[in-house]
Amino acid sequence: MKKRQQSMLHGPLFPSIVAYTIPIILTSLLQLLFNAADLVIVGRYCGSISVAAVGATGAITHLVIYLFIGLSVGAGVCMAHAIGRCDEKAMYQTVHTAILVAIISGAVLTVVGIICAETFLIWMATPEEILPLSTLYMQIFFGGMIFNMVYNFSAALLRAAGDTKTPMKVGVWVNIINVVLNFLLIYPTRELDLLGLTITMPGADLGVIGAAAASAIAFAFGGIRITRVLWHHPLISPRGSSFKPDPGILKPCMQIALPNMLQRFGTSLG
Repeated sequence: MKKRQQSMLHGPLFPSIVAYTIPIILTSLLQLLFNAADLVIVGRYCGSISVAAVGATGAITHLVIYLFIGLSVGAGVCMAHAIGRCDEKAMYQTVHTAILVAIISGAVLTVVGIICAETFLIWMATPEEILPLSTLYMQIFFGGMIFNMVYNFSAALLRAAGDTKTPMKVGVWVNIINVVLNFLLIYPTRELDLLGLTITMPGADLGVIGAAAASAIAFAFGGIRITRVLWHHPLISPRGSSFKPDPGILKPCMQIALPNMLQRFGTSLG
C-alpha cells in the first residue's frame, strides 16, 4: 500500500494512472458480460419466451441496482479523503458505516425486488405471456442483492485504498461461477461429445429459474470473497470497529453520492 501511494505521488503519473484504471475498466466489462450471460445461455436452450422473460427484467434491475450502487461512490470518496488525511479514525468510521449501508441497501433491494417485481414489470409494459416467468426470475435474482451491494461497496473502499485488482479478480470468479452454474442449472442432463469422448453432463433442467439462481449464488460468492479481503486489509480492515452508522461520515457520503445516484438513474432511464 505504501509503495503504491509513493509511486502515484512521486513517480511518473501516466503509468500509475494506467495501472490503476485498467482493472476498473475490465471490472466494468465483466459486469456487462455477467448481465449478458443469462440471455445468451438461456437463448441456446429455453427458446424465445424464456429469453424475453429474462430480457424484460434487464431495464428495471439496472435502474434499481445502479441507483443504489451510486451510494458506494460516496463511500469510496469519503474513504479516499480519510486515507489522504492519514485519519485512521475516519477510515474505521467510513468502512463500518459503508458496510452497514451496503447491508441495509441490499436488504431493501431484496424485499422490494421480491414483493414489487410483478408491479415493476407491469409498469414496464411486460407482455402478459411472459409476466409470470419474468416475475419469478426477478424475485430469485434479487435474492442475492445483499451480497451484490456488499461487493460493490467493498470494491469502492478497496479502490479508494489503491487496490483496483482485487475487485477485478473477484469479478472474474463471479462471472465464471455464474456461467458454470448456468450450464448446470439451466440445461437438463445430457450427453456431450468432447474430443471424441462421450461424457454425461449433469443438469437440473430449471431453465429461467436456474439462470436466476446462478446469478444469486454468484453474487453470494462475490460478496463473501471480497468481504474476506476487506476484513484482512492492512489499512482499512473493519475488524474491531463498532458497526454503528456515524452521522459525521454518513452525511458527506450522501452529499457526494446523491448526484451520482441521480446521474445513474437518469442514464438508466435513457
